[in-house]
Amino acid sequence: MQTLHLVSVLVSSGYQVTTLCYFEYDTDIVKQFKNIGSQVELLQWNRTISAWQFIFRLKRILKNSTPSLVHVQYMAPGALPIIAARLAGIKKILTTVHQPFTTNHGVLAKFLLRLSALLCTRFIAVSKNAEISWFGSGQLYNEIMPLKQQPRHFTIYNAVNVKHIQEINNKTNIISKKVKLGIPSNSIVVGAVSRLRHEKGIDMLVDAFYQLQKENNNVYLLIVGSGPDEKLLKEMASQYKMNDKVTFFGEANWVTAMQQMALMDVVVVPSRFEGFGLTAAEAMAMGKPVVASNVFGLKEVVTDKKTGLLFENENRNDLYLKLKIICEQKNDFRDFSLKEVHKFGLPIYLKKIITLYKQL
Repeated sequence: MQTLHLVSVLVSSGYQVTTLCYFEYDTDIVKQFKNIGSQVELLQWNRTISAWQFIFRLKRILKNSTPSLVHVQYMAPGALPIIAARLAGIKKILTTVHQPFTTNHGVLAKFLLRLSALLCTRFIAVSKNAEISWFGSGQLYNEIMPLKQQPRHFTIYNAVNVKHIQEINNKTNIISKKVKLGIPSNSIVVGAVSRLRHEKGIDMLVDAFYQLQKENNNVYLLIVGSGPDEKLLKEMASQYKMNDKVTFFGEANWVTAMQQMALMDVVVVPSRFEGFGLTAAEAMAMGKPVVASNVFGLKEVVTDKKTGLLFENENRNDLYLKLKIICEQKNDFRDFSLKEVHKFGLPIYLKKIITLYKQL
C-alpha cells in the first residue's frame, strides 16, 4: 500500500516510474500499479535464488534501464537491491525501511542495515521510533531545509488516503452488512484488520475480548484478514465458546477491508511490533477510537487518551481494561481523531516526497 502511494505521488508529479517485483505477485495489486500509471516488471524469481545471483541479475536489469534514481523498499531481500544498484552505477538511491529493529532481527541485521544506509543517498524510516530502533537517533525530514544540512537517515511518515477512506465509510451500508454477517444491529463491534500472524497480536485480542464479553453481553468481535495463525485463533474462539460472538471475515482486498472497518465501533491494533501502524491511521480517518499496543510507530500514530488508548505490550489484562474503558467512551475520540489523522494524509506525504526527489 505504501509503495502504491509512493508511485501514485511520483506519477502524478510527472515522473516516469517502473515498479520491479522480484518474487511472487498478486494480479490485483499489479493491476493497481498499472492503473495509476506505473510500468510493472514481474521478474518472477524463485526465493531460493542465491544472494550473488540476485545481485548480478538485478544489476544487469538496472544497468540496461539506466534509471535516474532507485527507491528500494527495505524488506526481504534487504540490502541486496542496494548493492545491485551501486554496482550498476546508480548514483541516487533512496531506501525505506518499514519495520523497527527487534531482538528477533539480531545484531547482524542492524549492522547490515546501517552499512546499507551508507551506500544510499538517503535512508528513510516510516516513524521516528522505527528510525531510533535501527540508528539510535531519529528526526523528521524537513522539506524546507536544504538536503545537505539534514542527516543521511530521517523519517517520513507513511500516508493514508483520508478522503478515500471517508468516502468508503460514508457509502457503506452498515446495517445491511451487519445483517449479512449475523452481527446484532445494536452490538458494540470491536474489530481488527490484520494479517493473522504472531507479531500482529490477535491472540491477545481474542483473550482480552473473552474477558470483556463475560462482563458485557453487548459486544461482538470482527476480525478481518488471513494468515498462518487463522486456525489457531478460530480454535481459541471455540474453546472460549465464543463462536456466536466472533466473526472471522477472512482475506479481503483493501476496499473491502475498509468497508468492514466501517462496521467497527472500536479498532484494535495489538501488534507486538509495528514500524508505523497503518491500520490505526486508517481507523482515525473514519473517526474510530483505537486501542493499540504502546510500541514503536503505534505510539506516534495513536495519541493516548485523545485518539484512543495505548496498552502495555504483551499485557492481555491491560488490553482488556482499555477495551472496557473505550467501549464506554467510544464517541469521545472522534473529533480529535479526524483532526489528528491529517498529519498522515496524502497531501503532506506528497509535499515531502516530491520536495525530496527535487532536492536529489
